[in-house]
Amino acid sequence: MADETPIRQGRQGPQGARGEPGRPGPQGHPGRPGLEGPRGKPGPQGKAGPQGKRGDAGPQGKPGAEGKPGPQGKRGEEGPQGKAGEAGPQGKPGVQGPAGPRGEPGEPGSPGALPSIEQVMPWLHLIFDAWEDHRRMREREAVEREAAELEAAEQAAVERAEREALAAAELAMRSEDPDDHHDDDDHDHRKKKKKKDKK
Repeated sequence: MADETPIRQGRQGPQGARGEPGRPGPQGHPGRPGLEGPRGKPGPQGKAGPQGKRGDAGPQGKPGAEGKPGPQGKRGEEGPQGKAGEAGPQGKPGVQGPAGPRGEPGEPGSPGALPSIEQVMPWLHLIFDAWEDHRRMREREAVEREAAELEAAEQAAVERAEREALAAAELAMRSEDPDDHHDDDDHDHRKKKKKKDKK
């Protein structure tokens, strides 16, 4: 019969010295690049830089084309009436008109006192002056009318002389043309006659 006495495990001994490191293994195959990561958030806006120096003024440009006139504006309101101007100088008396028809005779008045010569003389002077002015004006109109008629007659005479000279020149040219044509015909006829004689 076997011995059934249990075997007791002894205590663990002290740890031995560390061995030498092993040799490095062969280098592995490089892996594939991974997927591109998500785009990062935009950074804060930078501060504005200092203002640069002002450049020199450029050359003056050429003037542009003249613009078209714009549409006519509305008519403005009528302004206040201006002050009346000063009266102009009195005009010269006009030509005396023809005398009107004689009116019916009035009733005879009561006999009055005759005016003195001193009262009548100023009126006589006015009448004489008016008559002299009228006579001079009529004479001046007659002289101007005669001068105008004389000038018109001279102009008509000049025009008539020019027409007569042109007519005479045309008549002379017409009278010269048939003779020249006749001379040419005689000359040609003589040439033909000479050729026939030679044959």
